[in-house]
Amino acid sequence: MPRLTVCLSALVATLLCGVPHARGDEGPSTPDVVLQDLSAVVSISGLRPPSSPAALPADVSSATGAAAGTPTRNGSPGQPAKATAQRSTRILGSGFIIDPSGIIVTNRHVVEGMTNILVTLEDNTLLHATVLAQASQIDVALLKVTRGPPLPAVRFGDSDAVRVADPVLAIGNPLGFEGSVSQGIVSALNRDIRDSPFDDYIQTDAAINHGNSGGPLFNMRGEVIGMDTAIFAAGTSGGSIGLGFAIPSNDVKIVAAALRSGGVMKVGTLDFRLQQVTPGIADALNMPKAEGVIVGGTKEGGAAAKCGIIAGDIILRYGDMDVKDVRALARAIARTPPGTAVNLLVWHNEEPKVVVATVQELPSLASPPPALPAPAANPSDPGWTLRPINDTARRTFGIGGDQSGVVVTQVASDGTAADAGISVGDVIVEVQQAKVAEPNDVVRQVSLAREQQRRYVALLVHNADGLRWLALSLG
Repeated sequence: MPRLTVCLSALVATLLCGVPHARGDEGPSTPDVVLQDLSAVVSISGLRPPSSPAALPADVSSATGAAAGTPTRNGSPGQPAKATAQRSTRILGSGFIIDPSGIIVTNRHVVEGMTNILVTLEDNTLLHATVLAQASQIDVALLKVTRGPPLPAVRFGDSDAVRVADPVLAIGNPLGFEGSVSQGIVSALNRDIRDSPFDDYIQTDAAINHGNSGGPLFNMRGEVIGMDTAIFAAGTSGGSIGLGFAIPSNDVKIVAAALRSGGVMKVGTLDFRLQQVTPGIADALNMPKAEGVIVGGTKEGGAAAKCGIIAGDIILRYGDMDVKDVRALARAIARTPPGTAVNLLVWHNEEPKVVVATVQELPSLASPPPALPAPAANPSDPGWTLRPINDTARRTFGIGGDQSGVVVTQVASDGTAADAGISVGDVIVEVQQAKVAEPNDVVRQVSLAREQQRRYVALLVHNADGLRWLALSLG
């Protein structure tokens, strides 16, 4: 019995001595993180005149609530939609200090068109703010406030290191409740909410509401890993249902640095349309496997056209980056300083080759076309009727005077033409990267593909949405 008592005493002593050591390894608690970061988060308010372009229609949707499945900016609901046309709307938002001199980052949609911008610090100090710069291609803006002593600034974290299920904290000014904190996790990464061609949003279930826009999303080390920007809301309330979206901090840092250095965000472009390579397209173009993104078309005089890239080329590598998807490539190009020469590995005429392209600057008032959805293709017969383009076809299907190719006049619902996404009125421009002008041209190229024992044939099709590649099954 004495021996048992000694053992128990030793066990208790070990457990008691081990508790402080274990707590020390756990890192800061949630309240510690909040106290550390709250002082660098600000509330933003101001007036948006009814004549401001930003007031209509974006703020009407904010005022009346977001429809189900529709992304909306989390600015203040402000006045009801009827009042918007009669008087200025008061807008609420959030931001965070990135430089002790008084530089604040927020969403562009919060301050765009806003007058009499006021910033409230964590200690309730009220300061007038001016807009330093706004990015046109991404929803980021910089403000400047002046105050005697240096202001507390946030620490940025590496958003590329964020993982799904990481715990996060959102701090902001929802519905005017300044300094509100909500907690959640990272629900998903690389989300595309159709805001730009290079969306890379962090999705979180931390409660984000109107007024949270521009506020920070923190990790549990007190580092900013995102900027709260948009929500999906159900019904007419426009409130949080656990679907919030934040711009990754690495993007915010890049844009903020560019705005601070030159006042504008220079976005790179190669001026081509892209879509994902599917197994069907890869098979049709005799690729070893489905990888990279395929060029649907290039802009005349653009960077891609100048270096010899044509429709049907497949981009496999951009610099040192293997190309996995359309938006990843778009982001890499956008982040490349205009004027930079970049090596591209391209699948061209059934073999890889290296092309050197010089990135151009994307005009500030224009956006690159959105990536096209990946086409589907299932084995069956074509089931289409093709006609040459004449004056009657141009009038019937609204085909432009300079458009060449072959028009599709009928599509069977159970054929592979329909399965591949071909519709009546579509114009087939190329088959297997060969231009076609008559229905017989299409027939010859399809027959040649069958003789080569291909399972798919690649079609470049033009319609009201522009050019895109489709894979037609020959099974």
